[in-house]
Amino acid sequence: MEENVIKEYPEEILEINEENIKKYMEGISENNPAFLKDGVKAPPLYATALSIPFTGKVLFDDEVNQGVNPMRVVHGEQDSKIFRLIKAGDKIGIKTKFLGIEQKETGTLFIVKAEQYDKTNGEKIGEGYHLYFIRGEKKGGGGKKKEEEKKEFGQKLYEWKIKVAKDQPIKYAEGSGDRFPIHTDENFAKAMGFPTIILHGMCTMAFATKSVIDNVCEGDPTKIKRVRCRFAKIVLPEDELTFIGYESKEKPEIGKRRIDIIAINQNGEEVLKNAFSEID
Repeated sequence: MEENVIKEYPEEILEINEENIKKYMEGISENNPAFLKDGVKAPPLYATALSIPFTGKVLFDDEVNQGVNPMRVVHGEQDSKIFRLIKAGDKIGIKTKFLGIEQKETGTLFIVKAEQYDKTNGEKIGEGYHLYFIRGEKKGGGGKKKEEEKKEFGQKLYEWKIKVAKDQPIKYAEGSGDRFPIHTDENFAKAMGFPTIILHGMCTMAFATKSVIDNVCEGDPTKIKRVRCRFAKIVLPEDELTFIGYESKEKPEIGKRRIDIIAINQNGEEVLKNAFSEID
């Protein structure tokens, strides 16, 4: 993705302890003992999760939001690279950059980048592109929606299921710091057109990542180097999700292996699209 930085925000600094990481692990129902071996380490998408409250602030910046209603935001897409896992005791710097706006037929897309650094040695921990979608009235000619090309997959590698806990959005909000009210306030969620509070897209993405770690990486989370997806459908508490991993036919970054991920709910509806992970 070509970068054109329109506005850069002051660096945010966070100090991470064991309790922070364990709360996040509880929020994504993570039980892999590898994260508690030889010191407490966080799951791969923790760096992205920590950045969400800061990237989300861009939507409330009057200088860049062009009058759109940020309260109608949903997380549209996410592309995260992981260079190393965050560990207890880390002091993390988070740099946020606003890259621009794209007008879509049904709303407005905000493109934000976040980078995470170790403040003690300057090592880059991760980076991610956050694409936020502001739902609104249709724009443009209103022509027929372009049909998506049918994707071809390689060998099926696994099928993994998980049931979303009734309180999963609340636990994830506490563990990640993302307390946007569509995830925590039922009255607000209903006012925004949802049937109840909805699960964070980043929690669904963390489930998808866990499915790869547990079923392809032999439980080793350090093998995850990139995760990308589009959030296609809301996930509700008590939904039953199935993640299916395939060997990808797409070319990954040199030296990496790419795993395509299908994620569907109990009704057979895709909740993630174009999802994949690149691993060592």
